[in-house]
Parts: sequence; C-alpha cells; structure tokens
Amino acid sequence: MLSIMIIDDEDPIRRGLEKIISKLDEEYLVVGSFSNGFEASQELDRLTPDLVITDIKMPYMDGLKFIEELRRRLPSARCLILSGYNDFDYARTAMQYGVKDYLIKPVDKEELVVNLSHIHIELKAAKQEKEKEQLLSKKAQMSDLLLREQQLRRLLGGDRVTPVSAAVEEISIPVLLERPYALLAVRASNQGMKEQLLEWGRSMAAEGIESVAMEAQLVALLVPVPNEEETDRPAHRTALRLVNDLQFAAKGKFVIGISGGCQGSDAAAAAYREALALSCAGIYKREAFAVVTGREGPNAPAEPAFFTALLTGGFTRALERLDAEGIGEAVQRMFAEIERVRPPYEDLVQFVANLLYTAVQKVDGLLDELVKLTPPGVGVYQSVADFFNLTELKERILHLLELSLYRLASLRKEGGNRIIETVKQMIQQDYDKDLELSELSEKVFLNPSYLSTLFKQETGLTITQYVLQLRMMKAKELLKKRLDLKVYEVGEQVGYPDCIYFNKVFKKMVGITPREYRNL
Repeated sequence: MLSIMIIDDEDPIRRGLEKIISKLDEEYLVVGSFSNGFEASQELDRLTPDLVITDIKMPYMDGLKFIEELRRRLPSARCLILSGYNDFDYARTAMQYGVKDYLIKPVDKEELVVNLSHIHIELKAAKQEKEKEQLLSKKAQMSDLLLREQQLRRLLGGDRVTPVSAAVEEISIPVLLERPYALLAVRASNQGMKEQLLEWGRSMAAEGIESVAMEAQLVALLVPVPNEEETDRPAHRTALRLVNDLQFAAKGKFVIGISGGCQGSDAAAAAYREALALSCAGIYKREAFAVVTGREGPNAPAEPAFFTALLTGGFTRALERLDAEGIGEAVQRMFAEIERVRPPYEDLVQFVANLLYTAVQKVDGLLDELVKLTPPGVGVYQSVADFFNLTELKERILHLLELSLYRLASLRKEGGNRIIETVKQMIQQDYDKDLELSELSEKVFLNPSYLSTLFKQETGLTITQYVLQLRMMKAKELLKKRLDLKVYEVGEQVGYPDCIYFNKVFKKMVGITPREYRNL
C-alpha cells in the first residue's frame, strides 16, 4: 500500500489528483489533502505518508519549506513536486533537498501513473531491503544470545566435559561470573509461563541480569550483587520485580528460589542446585507467585518409616475393597500429614510414585485404567511428577484413583456421567466457539479418544453432533425471541460467522431456512 498526501492551493488541481489516484489502483491510498504546507505539516506525524505530492508556490508555508520539514520528520518519505513551466528555479532548489520526481502542470495522467508506479516500486524495494537488514541483525543478536545461554546452561548444570564450539568459548560468561552474584531458579507451572519468564529475563539483559532456559519448566536468572555478603536485598528485589511485572498478565504460576551469594565459575553449579532446591520447596506454597529463600527450606529428609506408615492401614484396606470413598479419605489424610512434615521435593515425588505403585500392585486392572486417564505419550508416574503445588498434586492423585476405582467397581456409568456432565457444562458455556477435543479432554484429565468414546456411550451423540444440536436449539430460540437480531447476527451468536453456511446447516437440521422458521 502506497499512502499519499496531496498539497496544492488550487482546489481543481488537488481534487483532480485525488480523483485520478483513487481510481488508478487499490494499492494507492490518499490519506490527506491540504491547501498549504502549514496545514499538511500539522498532520505529518499522524498520517505518516509514504509519498507527498506538493505544489511549490503556496501561501503560509510554500512547498520548499514543507519539503525541508518533511526531510527532518519523515526522512524516508518520497516527494513528488508540482511545478509550472516558469518554476524551474524552485524545482531546482527542491532537488537540492533530494527531490528527484516532479510533474509539470497541468498534470498528465499517464505521466502521473508512471511516476507513482516508479516511486511505489522503489519504496517497496527499500522496505524489503530494510526488513532484510533488520532480520539479519535480529538473527545475529539471537545467535549471540543463544550461544551465551548455551554456555551459562552448561556452567549451571555442572557440565565441564562436553566440548563446546569456539564461538561459545568467546562469550564473556566467565568474565561475568568473576563478579559476585546470586542465582534465581524460577519454576513455572506450564510451558507458556516458562516462555514468558524467559522473555522477561532477556528483557533485563541491559541491567546485567543473565537468563537461560533450563530443564523441564525451569528458568535460571543470574543477578549481579554488590558483594557476597549483601546478596539478599538485590536478589529479593529482582524476584519481587519479576512478580510485579508478570502477575497480572501471567500465563500460569511460578515460584522463585534464591541462592546465597557466590563468585566465580566454579560456584555456579552449586548455587543453581541451591536455588533449584528452594524453588522446589515452593510446592508447599499456596500463593500463585511465591519467593523462597534459604530461611524457609528445604526441609531435612523425613524418616522412611514416615512414608511407610502413610501407605499402610486405611489406604491398603480401601484398595483391597475397591472402596473409592475410603481411598479418597486416606489420600486426604496422607497429604495433610505431608503438608505438616513438608519433606523435600525429591522425597515427595518418590512417595507419590510408591503410592501409585502400591495401588497398581493391590488392584488388578488398575494400571490399564490409569493409562486411559493419562495424556498420550506421558507415563502414569511421570504425569504426577511435575505438579506445581501440593494441592494440585493431591487433586490429581485423587482424580486418578477415584475415577479408576469407580470404573473397576462396576460404577463406570456413575463415574462416566460425572465427567460427561462436566464436559456438557463446558460446551454449553462456549458452544459458540470452535471447541477442540484435545482442550476438553485436557480439562477433565482424559485421553481425547477415550473421552470421545465415553461421550458417545453416555449421550448417543458424538461431541460434534452434540455441539451442533445445541447451536441449533439456541438459534431457534434467538430467532423467535430476539426479533431485533438479523438472521446473520443470530448465526454469528451461535458460532457461524458465515451466513450462507449457517443457512445451509440450519436447513439441513431443521428442514427449513432460519427466515422461514422465524416467520412460522
């Protein structure tokens, strides 16, 4: 698109140019038309034209002064001057400002077309070249950034064996680590949150903060501090700033573990492990954005007998009886004890794996049911290893065990109805949107294909058929009760922005068109 501004104090010429240009090509757009340079200069920043077609002799501000102003404020804009046969000296002065294109009055349409086409081609080529340069510059910057992150990730992970490229060795991470610093390990609740954290970290590079994506949903931040003894205040200030900047636009939750102060490359891996352990200790935090320091954990390992006692007694007996309600009560008691003792994260993950293993060993067929309730490609034990806090972990365990045992105890219909009713409610809330089976199945913790089968068994309809019936029911209701809505507006409200397609679907389902149905 070529945006054009026209300036000429003669109305017939100005309006004639507007008319000609508007009919030439849809790629040409007149964004402003003015009778003098002063009026046009007031709108330059708002309109930002690609091309200005201007007369030279005008009142208030002539073409030459306007061209000088244009060059100062929009240096990339082109200028096409209009001149009479007696204005050659003016035109020559304009050319000193870099103006290469001019038209002699009265304007010849063919000559105008040639000039516009030539200018449009040159501007597009210049824009493409600029974009290419910007892309190359961005790629170079990103390459340096990724190399820098690669070396930092290697240092924090304690890997001093794997060879790296010469380019990586040239990056100045070791120089950076010669100053005192603290490490922040930020554990995200999901991948989207991790990417948001990494983007924030990269935006802080100008302040000396280094960031790098680590394993799973983890981001490490290296924060310079005045000295090893004065670590808490700058590191904690950075953590609070991160919370403040992201909490209202966050795509999930996160918890920050802050290491003590250290210095040198040799201390990096130990500092990261300390910060990581603290961030994992945040699993006991209830707030969405938490900060954990060395004063709060991690706790000392619990005695093995503590975990053994949790898995015996009521839990084992309930498993043997396939008593889903009893198992639920036992799990609630287990997690209440875990929250009281607060064992280290690694011990907690191992306990959850042992809990599921015990259940699978006690109940034949339970593993098959657990697999059905686990996302594709994710192991049963893995599916409960990365939950963000204790409450989410407990709810996931309860969901897995209760639903699986209901099915195994011949209460499949009751359990299935509960899930399908939940799915129905979600569909009823968003029936006018494009609902993805994968999104619905994720919200009820089911495999997509299994949810589809269960829905058909319980309702006699596929999810697509159910959505279609619901949309038609809502459409009929709107057609009768909302006479202020046009037929196409009814279609939009029930999820069909294409009026023709809405008419086609409605007639197929109801037997008549929406308009005919309204007129019944």
